[in-house]
Amino acid sequence: MLHRGRLSFRQFIKSKKNKYGIKFYELCAHDGYALNLDIYKGKVTQEMYSLSVVDSVVMRLMEPYLLKGHSLLMDNYYNSVGLSNRLLTFKTHTTGTLRTNRKMNPKVVTQKKLKKGEHIWRRQGNVYISKWKDKRDVLCITTHNHPKLIDVHNKYGTSKKKPIEIANYNANMSGIDRCDQIIAYYSSPKKSIRWYKKVIFHLLDISVWNSFYIYKRVNDSNIVFLDFRDNLINMLLKMPQNSNASDFFLDNDNSQTHVRYTLPRHFQDAYYQEKIPATLNYKRKTYFLKCKYCYRQKITKFTSYQCQNCVNKPPLCPGKYHLPPEDHNSSNSDMES
Repeated sequence: MLHRGRLSFRQFIKSKKNKYGIKFYELCAHDGYALNLDIYKGKVTQEMYSLSVVDSVVMRLMEPYLLKGHSLLMDNYYNSVGLSNRLLTFKTHTTGTLRTNRKMNPKVVTQKKLKKGEHIWRRQGNVYISKWKDKRDVLCITTHNHPKLIDVHNKYGTSKKKPIEIANYNANMSGIDRCDQIIAYYSSPKKSIRWYKKVIFHLLDISVWNSFYIYKRVNDSNIVFLDFRDNLINMLLKMPQNSNASDFFLDNDNSQTHVRYTLPRHFQDAYYQEKIPATLNYKRKTYFLKCKYCYRQKITKFTSYQCQNCVNKPPLCPGKYHLPPEDHNSSNSDMES
């Protein structure tokens, strides 16, 4: 997740679009449902089960799902022979790509020169290490399938010989990508120097996506994700389900203010904000004043917004509104956020 502020465990990954940010380890189902999540929190002195950093991450995420016969698919960042043997003792199969420099890799497989389409494999107990050359060498590890070549059809209907472990990996590894894709469409986090705010809203996005996933599985409905989010917002705000964003504002019709339907009092009567106009001798486009609400809380904050209805137009921080007082010029008006 993109974050360029000061943070002790901020990561830099050159290959990513967002090169600086907070690193998440996610466990997802093959169709995108987020099962578990962990945040990289910096270097630790003692890892779980006295394992390597990568192995301990996998064991933490898989802890609720061990001893249940699941099959776990991982990329080459996580996979190793030792991790596959450990997970196999917990009745959990593994499949995925493998790095050539991992410990316990058979050299007869990693150093073998193959021609295009050739396939070689070796076995160590119940762990299979295989190598297949397509456009380049692909090294795989699996405990779920015996390595063999099968016929695989692409989206154009063309048949091609592929190892069964690679076909299984390609068919079920898209869950994490789908989860990230759906969340990115309607992302909640905004620009902020507070890293925990972005993390909280990112977790909220994942929760909303999981809720939509469960709703679609339980109910036979053709609702799309955007409409589901709108209905969820309306329900939390206790608004009619057929309302939209324009219904949250007041309309001016023949100089008479009215609302499209009955709103809660804090929506009907609240005074909202407008930009403070800059003076002629002010070089910047935006003019800043001290927030009156924060000043009463003995906090000094500058804002570029002011109340658009009050006569004296007091400065207010973004997101603050107040109910109309009996006397608009009174400095003791009740304010809420």
